[in-house]
Formats: sequence, C-alpha cells, structure tokens
Amino acid sequence: MTDQLAPRPHKAGLKRQFLLLIVVIYLITGAAALGVFMLVVGNITQQLGEDFAAQYALRQRDRILAPIQRELALSLKLADSPLLKRWAQDEHNPDLEVAALAELDSYRRHFADRSFFIVPEASRHFYFNDAANAYHGREQGHTLNPDLPTDSWYFATMTQEADFNLNVNYDTPLNIYKLWFNVVIREGDKKLGVGGTGLELDRFIQDVLQEDHPGVSTVLLDQDGVIKAHRNRAYIDINAVAKLDTERKTLFQLLNLSDQQAQLRKQMTRLAAGQAPFVVLPLTVEGQPYLAAIAYLDEVRWFTVVLVDIASVYSSWQFAPLALLLALSLLTLATALILLLNRLVLNPLARLHHSAQAMATGDYQQQAMVEVDNELGELTLAFNQMAHTVRQHTGHLEQLVDERTIALRQANDQLADAHRQLMDSIEYAQLIQQSLLPRPEPLARALGEHFIIWRPRNIVGGDFYYCREDTRGCLLLLADCTGHGVPGAFMTMAVSTVLHYIAGEMGIVDPVRLLQALNQRVRDALHQQGAGEGGENGLDAGVCWQPAGERKLIFAGARLDFYYCDPGGEGVRVRGDARDIGYRRSAPDATFTAHLIDLPPGRTVYLATDGLFDQAGGRKGLGFGRQRFQQVLQDCGAHPLAAQRERLEQALADWQGDHLQRDDITVIGFRPAGAASDERF
Repeated sequence: MTDQLAPRPHKAGLKRQFLLLIVVIYLITGAAALGVFMLVVGNITQQLGEDFAAQYALRQRDRILAPIQRELALSLKLADSPLLKRWAQDEHNPDLEVAALAELDSYRRHFADRSFFIVPEASRHFYFNDAANAYHGREQGHTLNPDLPTDSWYFATMTQEADFNLNVNYDTPLNIYKLWFNVVIREGDKKLGVGGTGLELDRFIQDVLQEDHPGVSTVLLDQDGVIKAHRNRAYIDINAVAKLDTERKTLFQLLNLSDQQAQLRKQMTRLAAGQAPFVVLPLTVEGQPYLAAIAYLDEVRWFTVVLVDIASVYSSWQFAPLALLLALSLLTLATALILLLNRLVLNPLARLHHSAQAMATGDYQQQAMVEVDNELGELTLAFNQMAHTVRQHTGHLEQLVDERTIALRQANDQLADAHRQLMDSIEYAQLIQQSLLPRPEPLARALGEHFIIWRPRNIVGGDFYYCREDTRGCLLLLADCTGHGVPGAFMTMAVSTVLHYIAGEMGIVDPVRLLQALNQRVRDALHQQGAGEGGENGLDAGVCWQPAGERKLIFAGARLDFYYCDPGGEGVRVRGDARDIGYRRSAPDATFTAHLIDLPPGRTVYLATDGLFDQAGGRKGLGFGRQRFQQVLQDCGAHPLAAQRERLEQALADWQGDHLQRDDITVIGFRPAGAASDERF
C-alpha cells in the first residue's frame, strides 16, 4: 500500500532564507577569521623573529669565527715555534735573535693585521712590528713592569691556566686599540713568555659587527658575560683580563630584570656545555625589549648575542594587504555562493522534484520529516519513496557487509596486536642486549681515547664486545656470534655469560688461554661435543690484553684480525688464527697464536667484525673489503678518534649507497694510554 504523505506547511521563500543565512554566516566567519588572522599573524611574527634571530646569530658566529680562527691558529703556531722557544730562553744570543726576528717577520706578513708581538719572560722586553714595518730593526720596545696598570695584561695572562686569551686593550706606548691574541709560549710546564698578534678594534667591529638589517645589533661576550665587542666602544670592557669581576662591563649589568639575568647565565652555561647549537630568549636591555639569539664560539670561548627588535624587522602592518585580500576573498566567495545556489540548486530542485516522483513506482514508507513546503520538501518526499524500495533490496546486503567488515576489523586488530607484542619483545630484548655491553664511562677509563661503531643489522644482533680492567691490566674482546637478529642476540647472551665466568670467576686474561677456555665452555653449553643433529653455532673472536703500566699489547684471534696504524704510516693487519670457537666442528684442544704488539706513542689499534668487510656497495655490489678499511686507517690514523669514527662511517655510507646492510657491523678503535705517555694504563 501507499503511505500517506505528510501535510504541507506554509510555503516560504527558499531563496530569501538562503540569502539571510549566507549573510549571517559571512559576518560570523569574517569576525572569526579576523580574530584567527590576528592571532596567526602574531604567532608568525614571533616565529619569524625567532627564526630570523637564530639564523642571524649562526651567520654572525661563522662570520666572526673565520677571522678569529685564522689569527688564533697562526698565533698558536707562532707560540709553538721551536726556534722562538730557544730564543726566549737565550735572548742575548745574536744568531738566535736574527733568526727569531726573521721568523717573526714571516708570521707578520701572514697575519691579517700584518703585525706581531712577543714578550720573553726572562727579560720581559716587548717586541713589536706593524703593517708598515715601521719598527724594523728596532722591534725591541719597552720592558713590561708589573707595577704599571698598562702592562697588567701580560702578568694576568702568565698567571692563567689557559693557553691563550683574547683581550681588548689599549696599548699606551704604541697608542693603538686592538683585539689582542695573547698566546702563552710553553716548554713543557714552563712558561717562556707570551706572543701573538692583534686586530685593529675599529676595523674588526666594522668588518664583523656591521649589520645589514635595521633593528639588529650584535654583541660579543666572554664566558663571564664581559662585553668584548660592540658597535658602541663605550660598552666594550678594555683590558678585562687584568680586572676584578666587579670592575668588568658585562651584559648582565644592562638587563633590567634579575630573572632575565639568571636565565641568560643558565642558557650560556648550556651552550658552553654543547647542549644546544643556539638559544633564543626575550631580553630587556636598557629598558628596550629584544629577542636575543645566542650562539657559542667554542674555539675562542666567546658568545655571539644578536639583539633583534621584532617591531623593526617584522611589522604587523606588513600583513595588512593579506588581511584585505582575505576580506575580499570571503565577500567574493559569499557572492559566488549566492549565485551558484540560485543557479545550481534552487532552479534544478523543481525539475528534480518531478523526476523523483516519476521514478517512484512502489509503496514507500515515510522516513524523512517534511518541515517546509518548497522544492526541497518535495524532493524529500520523492526521496523517501525511493528509499523505501531501495532499502528492501539493499538491507540484507548491508547486513552482510557490516558483518564481514566487523570480522575483518577484528582479524586486523588481532594481527596488529600480535605484531605490536612481537616488536615490544624485540625492543625489550634490545635493551637487555645493550645492558650486557660495557658502559661508556668504564670503557673510557679502560681504553682512553676510543670510538665504537656497533650497528646490528636488525634491532638486535650477534656482535658484542667485552671489556674488563683490574690491577693486572685491561682485557678487551670483540665477538661475532652465529646469525643475526634474535638468534644472534641469544648467542651473545650465552657467550657473554660464559665469558664473565672465564674472565671473572676463573681470572683468565691471557688471550690464548681465554680463547681455549671459551671454545671448550661454549661447546659444552651448546652440547656440541660430538656428532649429532642440530645446527652449528659458535663465534669468531679477537682478544687484546694490555698489562698494567706497559707499552705493549698481546692479541690472539679466532677468524678475527687485529689492525694498527701509526701517525703517517700504513694500516697494518695482524691475522688471527683460522680456527672456530664453540662449533661442533671446532677442535676441543685447539690452540691459538699470541701476537705481541708494541705501543709506541700515537699508535692506534682496531678490531672489526667481518660485517664491515662483507658489506655490499659500489656499482657492482662488492664487499667493502680490508684494503679499503686499511686505506681509511692510513688516511686518518693521526686524527682524534672521534674524527676517525666520522671518517670511517662516511666511507662506509658512501660505499654502501642504497644497498641494504648485509650483516652486523662492529668496529672498535682506541689509542691506549700507555702508547701516549709514561702514566699507568
């Protein structure tokens, strides 16, 4: 049967209703958009100011460091000259004096300011020459007097622990303001004097602190907040190195708020400790609010502070055209919407009403409430009639789809939960495996300067290392266990337990005896004493033992080699024995070869698993190889260990390219303390 249609209410103008609704929506949307716009503009201005200040501070840091680093490096090299050290101890030797002044003049020609100075401690004579070579032949000037305030910079420099300081000072005899690079000349623990150069202060400020943006100023501070450079010379603390803390001019004195002073000190401490490359914070300097970006110049232990007046750099009025464009866009959108509704909705509704009635062929149950008598109301009636018929044909299908969707969702949730549990277990296993490795602090005490690259192919792996130090010396072992991933990790835990028993409980530290004991114990632990079913499991290992206080090292290896490199020399490979450890095929009474390695000063030693050498890369996908590894050692063997690690990782990354990691990779490099000094290892 046919359902009774709902009674038709009073017919109202749909076009007028839409017009009124759009006007109301436009006003509400415009007000909300204006508020959000102003809020966004404020946030954008603040963020742009912070980004601008940070980038400006980093740029200024690089601009400032370039000339200072160059002059400081040359000054340090001057102070390290063997000839100048000999002359400083035998100043009256005419041959030494001629040679020393010639070498100083060579440095003068390379300094940016074309000037040098040097003060031997034995005589305290001040030697100087400038860019015009005006003092040639009479470089020796006045003699420094500890009772004269103008000479206090020298005696303050000689009493400090640092190798150098940068001091802004006015030299009365020379009548010049300069940024002086004061470098202490040492022969061992003995201070022979002070030497270096200087940069003309006004020129330094003009070249380095010249700003190319209005509302921006740069200040240079030392670690105590003392102002070292400023566009206004009145703010610069002259000869700060010889002043008491209460007499120095600092940026803290220009801050109006005590909490900002404390915050500035805190952030400077963080930057000096290397905890952040820069910081941005608000400061009120002499009553004027600024956004301050601070970066640390580690090489000279200075800070560059960029003070940005955001109102001068970014003004809210700059966004006025955008606000006007937004308002016009909303108005255009509202006008277009009215026209489109009239053309695309209201007029077609009349035609759709007749088409919908023609398509209604059955008895339909009313579903939608008809509240208005207009074209939309007529369309709703027709839709209700069609929906009744469609519901009969699609109701069962929708039920089946819903049931299947629920089943698939449940299966997917179960699969996701299982995957999550598996990953949680593997990640927890990673924490357990990492806890078996030596911590950085004991490693640093035992090995001295060192680096470790430990890179499992998966989250966990089969490579691990062990280090133990006692009064007898230091023991280091690197092992590559069968497999990688979870199976390899299980092997590392089993081998680690056996190793702790051998080295700790049994007290075996001799590399040969330790490998023999490790072979027997692992075979026993894995029940691989004879022929039988089951997989072959074992490990490759390299062991180093350095007796306490001796400049030598004993190495023994089982399919794992030892490498060392002297400064300027080639990488040398010491082969381990071609014998397995812990496998069923391993001989229970296998013996290993002990290699005695001398540790001359500067020698660096290395252990690496075969995952490094087998890593595929290059155009043909070949292994990284031992020759390439030894070439890297030869290229950077004299560098600090941290730099060596970066160089090796970069070489491996360049070689690997897009190839996947094939195996677990571990490399250990260290420069034994006994190879660098006479102190106890």
